[in-house]
Amino acid sequence: LTAAIDAAMKLGLPEESYPNFQFTGLDITQNFLEMAKHRIGAQLQEQEHQHKRQFNIDFVEGSAESLPFDDESFDSIVCNFGILHFFHPDRFLRESFRVLRPGGRLSFSAWAPPMSTEGFRIALESIAEVGNPNVEGLPDGPNFFDFGDPNQATNALKEVGFVDTKSVELSDMKWTSIKNGSELYDVLLQGTSRTREILLGQTRKDSE
Repeated sequence: LTAAIDAAMKLGLPEESYPNFQFTGLDITQNFLEMAKHRIGAQLQEQEHQHKRQFNIDFVEGSAESLPFDDESFDSIVCNFGILHFFHPDRFLRESFRVLRPGGRLSFSAWAPPMSTEGFRIALESIAEVGNPNVEGLPDGPNFFDFGDPNQATNALKEVGFVDTKSVELSDMKWTSIKNGSELYDVLLQGTSRTREILLGQTRKDSE
């Protein structure tokens, strides 16, 4: 949200339009909403001081696959590494199309396939070789890397009705701060959800 505020302030709009900026954060669990409020609190105060404006921000509990908003309610939707966790990402795209005003924009990010994402490649290839990639109890879901394929991402948007679609692969992203396998394990354990459960689901028997 704070990044979105910075972007909005760079649009060069008349000052009288600033009070009309409305930002909304959505998550399916109240716990994560409380975490978001806490994490951006200090950043938000700094931005309000810097821009000398107060911003309207709502935090809403709800599902991205069934957005609790009226038709044509938003000018922009941003989903950062969220679409790869949805059971039905196509529903999220349709719901986004519904709540966006004409000319509105949807932006989302997803991990590129393992061959282009070194950290995931190392972890998943290791599990496939000496462990168990099919952990019992892991919920069914779409391929984690589906939307990391630029063509698949743009085609999915077009099927819903979006036009002027564009997909960019950031091939220059490097995991330079990770020095060894132990650190990579900790990063994936603390910073992912589905991969975390695969890692935690490994047993000594799987590696035999």
